Amino acid sequence: MRKFREWISIQVAKHPKRVVLVLIILFNVLFISLSAALISSLSLHGTEKMNFFHAAYYTITMILDAGCIESVIKDIGTTGVALTITCLAVIIIGMITFSGAVIGYLTNILNDFIEKANAGNTRLYLSDHTVILNWNARASEIVNDLLYSDHKETVVALVKSDSDEIKKEIEERLRFTIEKENAAVYKKAEKMSFFARWRYLNNNKLGNNVTFIVIEGNIFSQRQLKDIRIDLAKAVIILSNDPSDSVDEDGRQPDEGNPQAVKALMQTADIVSAGNAAHHQNIIIEITDFWTYDIVQRIINGKELGEKCNIVMFHVEKFLGQLLAQLSIAPEMTPVYDDLFSNKGAAFYTEPVRADDEIGYIRDYLSTHKNAIPLTKLAHNGESYFCFAADSQNDINKKHALKSTGYSVKLNNRQSECKRVIMVGHNSKVEEIMSSYEAYLSCRIGDQQLKVTVIDDADSLKRMDDYRRYPFVEEVVELDIFHIDKTVETIHRLLFDAKEETSILILSDDTELGENTDSSALMYLVYIQDFIKERLRENPAYDQNKIKTIVEITDPGHFDIIKGYDRVDAVISNRFTGNIITQIGEKESIYDFYKDLLSYASKGGQSKKPQVKKVSSFFSETPAPCTAYDLVRAVFEASVSSAEASQKQYPALVLGYIKATGETIVFSGDLSEIKVSLEAEDKIIVYSDFVGQSD
Repeated sequence: MRKFREWISIQVAKHPKRVVLVLIILFNVLFISLSAALISSLSLHGTEKMNFFHAAYYTITMILDAGCIESVIKDIGTTGVALTITCLAVIIIGMITFSGAVIGYLTNILNDFIEKANAGNTRLYLSDHTVILNWNARASEIVNDLLYSDHKETVVALVKSDSDEIKKEIEERLRFTIEKENAAVYKKAEKMSFFARWRYLNNNKLGNNVTFIVIEGNIFSQRQLKDIRIDLAKAVIILSNDPSDSVDEDGRQPDEGNPQAVKALMQTADIVSAGNAAHHQNIIIEITDFWTYDIVQRIINGKELGEKCNIVMFHVEKFLGQLLAQLSIAPEMTPVYDDLFSNKGAAFYTEPVRADDEIGYIRDYLSTHKNAIPLTKLAHNGESYFCFAADSQNDINKKHALKSTGYSVKLNNRQSECKRVIMVGHNSKVEEIMSSYEAYLSCRIGDQQLKVTVIDDADSLKRMDDYRRYPFVEEVVELDIFHIDKTVETIHRLLFDAKEETSILILSDDTELGENTDSSALMYLVYIQDFIKERLRENPAYDQNKIKTIVEITDPGHFDIIKGYDRVDAVISNRFTGNIITQIGEKESIYDFYKDLLSYASKGGQSKKPQVKKVSSFFSETPAPCTAYDLVRAVFEASVSSAEASQKQYPALVLGYIKATGETIVFSGDLSEIKVSLEAEDKIIVYSDFVGQSD
C-alpha cells in the first residue's frame, strides 16, 4: 500500500492532467455500470430479455441522445412506472446534472487541482528520496550523477521561481548524458557478434532511472517542506546562491553570508529532528563564507540531533579552490578525479569495520578480495569506517580464495621536483587556491618547489594587492585581452625558457553566468593555445609533455569545445562539486575522507591523497607485466616492508596508471582480469600519505 501511495503521489505531482482524465473515465464507467445494472435488474415488460450489456449500451445512448429512450421503452402505455422513472432519471442525471452543473463544477475543481499540482501545493507520499532546496549552477550536476546509481532515484526540488526553466534544464541535461554514454556503448559494441553485442548493450546501456519533480514555492515554509516529506528523505541538500546573484555594480561580492540558506537549515533541522522523522538523514548545506560557517556550527551544536540526522557543511569555494590548486600541481589527476568523484565507474565508498591495525587490515583484506581497493581508516561519529575504491558498495564484501603469485616490486620513490604554475584570470576561489599552494609548500617532501605566475586584469590584481603576500608568486602580469602581446611574451619566457614542467591554469569567472558563462576562460584558451602551437611549429624538438593546460568551466556544454584542443584538460567545477555533494548525500561518512583528500597537511602533518608518480622514479626498476591485483598487493607490501616504511608505516595503494600517450586507466571491477604493462615513461596513480616536514 505504501509503494502504491508513493506511485500515485508521483503521478499526481508530475502528470495531474493524466490523473484527472483517468478519474473522469472511472466516474463515467461507474455511473453507466450502476445505471445498466439497475435497468437490467428490473426485468419488467420490455426489458425482461435485456441483459447487463444491452442495458449498458442503451444507458449510454440515452445519455448521449434522449430520443434513444424508445430503445428501452417501446410502449409507454405498457411499460412499468419503475422502468420509466429509472430511464428518465438516467437522462436527467446524465444530460442535465452530469453534462451541465457537474461538469461545470468539476471543471473549476479540476482547474484548481491542476494549478495546485503544478505549483507544488499537493502533498507527496515519498520516502528515501533526495530533496534539493534552492537552485544554482551546480544543482543539475547533482541530479545528473544519480543516473549512475544502481537503483531508481527520486529527486524533489523546491525552488523560489523559474520552475519551468529548471524542468527543461534537467530534462536536457539527463537526455544529453544518456545519449552521450549510450553512443560510447554502441561504438564499443560495433565489432561484436550479434549475441555478444546484444548482451553487452543490455548490460551497459544507460537508462533514465531518475524521477525528477520540481516545485515552485517557499523554501522556508514548514508546510511545503512537510508536503515534500523531508522528514522521510534520505538526503536534504540546501544550495547557496550563485556568485553572480550577489555581485554589485563594481563586480564585488558582499561578505554578509547566506542568511537564506541558514534559515532553510533551521526549518529543515526542526522538521527532521521530530520524533516521527527517519533516522540517519543527511543534511548538506553549501557554505560560501566564514559567517555562514560559524552560525551553522552553532546550529549543529545547539540541535544535538544525534542519530536523527547528520548536518554536513560543504564549503564550496574552499573545496573548489583546493581542487583547482591540486590539479594545477598534478594535471594528470584531472581525468582520475573525474572518474572517482562520480558514481560512474570506480568511486569511493565507506564500510563500517573494526580495525585497530590499519596495515594489518589492508594486508588481510587484499588476501581475500579482488574487487575493491582498501584505502584508509576513518573515524566518524564514534564509529570506525574504512574507505574503498570500488565499482559499487556490493563489491567491497565479495570474498575470494586467493593465492599469492609471488609477484614483487622494488620501490625507490625519489622526491625531487619543481612545479611551475601560470594562473590566468580570476574567480571567487583565488584566495583558497593560494592558501592551498601555501599548504603544499609547507608539507613538501625533499626538494619539491612551486613557482607561480599570475596573469589577470588590472582591477582583479588590485583587489588581491598584486598577490604580494604570497612569497611563491614570482611574477604578476597585467592582462589586456585586446592587447595580448605583453602576456604572450611572458608565457613564451615561462614555457620555453624554463626547465621545469609548467601547468597553465585558466580560471572561469563565476560571476559571468547566463550567456556569458565561461566566455573569458574560453577566450584566454584560444589565445594561449594558438600561441603555443605557433611556437611548437617553430621549434618542433620542444618536449610538449612539459606543458599542461587546465581550463575551469562551469557549463558542461562547453566541454566538447575544449576537447578539440590537444593536451588540454577541462575541469567542470560544478560537476566536481555536484558529484561530491551527491556522494556525501548517499554516504555522509565519506565527507571526512574528501576533506583530507583535497587538503594538504599543515607543517609536520599528514594527508592521504592520490598522487601521480613517474614509473622510472617510483620504482627501482620497471615492474614486469602483471595483473592489477598483483600490482596493488606488491606495491602495498613493498611500501610497508622497506626499512624506511617499516618505521613510518606509509602504505601505498595503486589506483591505476597513465600511459605516456596520455591514456588514463583507473582500476575497477575484477582486478585479477586487468592486464598491466608499464614502461619507464608511464606514470602510476598511488594513494599514499603526503607527509609534511617537521623541520
